[in-house]
Amino acid sequence: MREAACVAVEGRALGDLSRLEPGARGLKQLGILLGRQGGLAPRAGKVSEQLFDFVMKVREGDRVLVMRDRRVLGVGRVEGGYFFEAASEFSHRHQVHWLSLEEFPLVGEGRMSERTLLREIDAPESIAAIEQHLRRVAGPPPGGPKPPSSTPQRGYPLPPLPGLQGRIQAVLERKGQLILYGPPGTGKTYLAEQTAWELAAYSAFGRPFDALSSAQRDAVLQGSETEGALVRMCGFHPSYGYEEFIEGYRPHLDGEEGGPLRFSLRDGLFKRLCLDARQRPHLRFYLVIDEFNRGDVPRIMGELLTVLEPSKRGRDVLLSLSGEPFHVPENVYLVGTMNTADRSIALLDAALRRRFGFLELMPDPDALGTARVEGIALGPWLKALNQRILAHVGRDGRNLQVGHAYFMERGGPLTDFHRFARVVQEDLIPLLEEYCYEDWGALEKLLGGDLVDRKQQRVRHELFAPDRQHELVQALLAPCPELREDEVTSSP
Repeated sequence: MREAACVAVEGRALGDLSRLEPGARGLKQLGILLGRQGGLAPRAGKVSEQLFDFVMKVREGDRVLVMRDRRVLGVGRVEGGYFFEAASEFSHRHQVHWLSLEEFPLVGEGRMSERTLLREIDAPESIAAIEQHLRRVAGPPPGGPKPPSSTPQRGYPLPPLPGLQGRIQAVLERKGQLILYGPPGTGKTYLAEQTAWELAAYSAFGRPFDALSSAQRDAVLQGSETEGALVRMCGFHPSYGYEEFIEGYRPHLDGEEGGPLRFSLRDGLFKRLCLDARQRPHLRFYLVIDEFNRGDVPRIMGELLTVLEPSKRGRDVLLSLSGEPFHVPENVYLVGTMNTADRSIALLDAALRRRFGFLELMPDPDALGTARVEGIALGPWLKALNQRILAHVGRDGRNLQVGHAYFMERGGPLTDFHRFARVVQEDLIPLLEEYCYEDWGALEKLLGGDLVDRKQQRVRHELFAPDRQHELVQALLAPCPELREDEVTSSP
């Protein structure tokens, strides 16, 4: 109910009840339907009356409470008539806007002797307690102006995403956090961001990210003065710590310029995200962590590492600095990226590996399609280069391959030879030089003798001059002659 922004009762086998007639005739029809289900005889009369009232008497603008015994779990304002959701066991529904999802006790209401589907609250002290609670949480008054459409007010169910995004979605649903790992240039960060944007857009607005308005995109990526963004990003590095991620004492000037320097306890990025997620539990919040393995993760996450597992979400731990109880909400998801050329995944802490799902991304030459630049077929050329890396770089060559993203921009393959040549000269060659560790013989085997002068221990960068384009093409194709275009001649 919370995530679907509705109030609902079970009974899918009864079918769509919108066909019921009003008054006693409709109540009799419902009683007959319930009688056919079996097992309801002792309560059939009460159940049919309450379910009939739920379908026929709950109106737009009414306030509804979801309760367990004497505790209120949520207060909402009805925003539509009855409808039937056949895909859910809790299929009889009214759409609501949640005014509050904070739990609180309801005074003036005794414990019910038996389970009920619907009952009316008429005790004055109970109504006063509800009003007081809503004023405290600053909920919008019933019948007041509706918020702008760029502010997400309800949660939508997520459709299954296609391809790799669907695999990421499945791991997040199962584990709550995921690491994308693989060689450089396989599109890990791009895929992590795009998937988080898509899932957050569907959660908040029921539409894909590309279909959102500019204001709605801002709600996903930037947030507002009062509400934080649904998708946030950070990068781990050796000096990144618990203070930036959870909480820590940070310096600031006390008073005007020149005043004494003081330290105050400030919330970190992940703690602020969790606090925002607790205030809007009907939405989903995503944190993308780039270069995950470059940070000291156990130190950065501290005691929260133990409560990341789905079975422990919502369980309080005491923060080490403030001593306050804190928990990770169920609607928070983490997506990390990890470059296996920097550090092997086997070096990660075992406790950390147990709490994260992992998805490997390898070079995909097929992503370049049939793109060619000056006769060089990008996909086959990249595949041949990676085969040479596997053969000559050593046993870690699999993790040191070159990803297809090096030769893509704006979601498509490169089509301009000048840009391709710059990628080779400025990105690819320095990367391969690092892989070979000053072994010029190995570098020659990777790039070919026309491009690498092994005796002089240098790369022939002069071939990248604009007037030597033909020579550069021949040098790049020299290690893989099978990729040269066959010459086609014809006679008159």
